[in-house]
Parts: sequence; C-alpha cells; structure tokens
Amino acid sequence: MTVLQALKKIKHLSRKLEKNRARMQKWCSHLETEETMYDWEKLMQSCQDLVTEIAKLRHSLHLTNISETVDFDGRTYTIDELIGMRTTVIPHRIVLWKSLRRREKGYHDPKEAKVVTHFDFKKRDMEVDKLEDLLDDVDAILDHVNITTKII
Repeated sequence: MTVLQALKKIKHLSRKLEKNRARMQKWCSHLETEETMYDWEKLMQSCQDLVTEIAKLRHSLHLTNISETVDFDGRTYTIDELIGMRTTVIPHRIVLWKSLRRREKGYHDPKEAKVVTHFDFKKRDMEVDKLEDLLDDVDAILDHVNITTKII
C-alpha cells in the first residue's frame, strides 16, 4: 500500500467511524414504545475496530516518514523533514519576510519627519518569491512520494 492509498483509507475509515458513532449515539437509548434499529454494543465494537485500524495505518505512515529518504536540492531528507519544511519552516519564513513593511506616519507625527526603512524592498520580495518557489518544489516532491512510496 502506498502513502496515498493509506491516506485515502484513513479518510474513508474516519468517515465510517463518524457514521457509526452518530448511529450509536442515537440508538444507545430509546423509548420503550420504539424498536431499536442497531445493536449499540456491535456499533461500539465496530468503532473500536475502526480506531485500531486507523491507528495502525497512522503508525505505519509515521514509520515510513521517518525512515524513507528523498534527495532534494542537493541534500538527502527524510519525508518527515520535508513535511516539517512544508508545514512549519517555509511558511514561517514567508510570514517573517512579509512582515517587513514601511511604517506609515501617524496623524500626530511631524510632517517633516521622514520614514527610515532598515531593509531592502527588492530583497524582501525576492526572498518571498524564492521561498514560495521552494514551497512549490517541496509540494511536488511530496506528491511524488505519496504516489510511489510503499508504507512500512
């Protein structure tokens, strides 16, 4: 099973789990004048089995992510490192560079005072562009990895 297949299966099992949980909640008690449609104990067991299967798949994905390596940008990374770059490192760096802005003069600031910037606008824009391109490259690598890598 590939990473992508495991992710799809987890999504499917999660939907099934939610349906069973909703049924169980609805039918765990009823009025004595009603008939029950489901055996809540069987639904409970089904939910527990689904959770166990999801946990096994997630564990396999985590093992795969920390053991499988990928060559990217002249260096070898684990899949987990690339995911960390994709979800944390690169987005935070983009936010940092984008936070460099020119201060606007306020209403009470002297009109003759000039705003002094301590950064280069072109460099900021080039860094943001470079990081966004890197993000696209990491996405492409992770897409390929999801399709081709077998889970452990």
